[in-house]
Amino acid sequence: MYKKYTDEELVELLKQGKDRAFDELYFRYRDVLVRFVYQRMKSIPISEEIVQEVFTTIWERRKTLIIQKKFSAYMYTSVRYVTLDYIRSNMVNDQYIKEVSDRNSSLQESDNTTEESIYHDELQEALDKATSLLPKKAKEVFILSRFKQYSNKEIAEELNVSHETVKYHISYALKFMRLYLGDFN
Repeated sequence: MYKKYTDEELVELLKQGKDRAFDELYFRYRDVLVRFVYQRMKSIPISEEIVQEVFTTIWERRKTLIIQKKFSAYMYTSVRYVTLDYIRSNMVNDQYIKEVSDRNSSLQESDNTTEESIYHDELQEALDKATSLLPKKAKEVFILSRFKQYSNKEIAEELNVSHETVKYHISYALKFMRLYLGDFN
């Protein structure tokens, strides 16, 4: 029924509460946007998650949605920004994992495993202490993000907070950790 409508007409119908208009937009753009994100992320699940996040935002803001350009341009721009946010938020995590992995590899190859083991234990103890010193909400977000590997979206849903709040707490926690664990660099 909605296939004959233009994107802009579907957006207007969506604002009026016609959820079938949303379904039509979703089916028109989902696959092409997943392929677009995949070119950068090289992961189908992550690409699907990013596209789903954009569509979820559109659904949540459907009544107040303002699109000043073509819907397709709006979607590509939105997906690009969410992809960049995802990359930024996971870059620090990936770097940390690489450093720990490198240290563990060198620990296994090291001639002086006792010294490396002591260093590892001290670092773990300092990390636990620093984590315990974080404010309650920042600590919850940090643990879910860095130790349990939750995505920002999953953390927001788990703690019933906004995506921006999650990003703020992660940023705060990482700055705190850098300062507190400065001696280990």
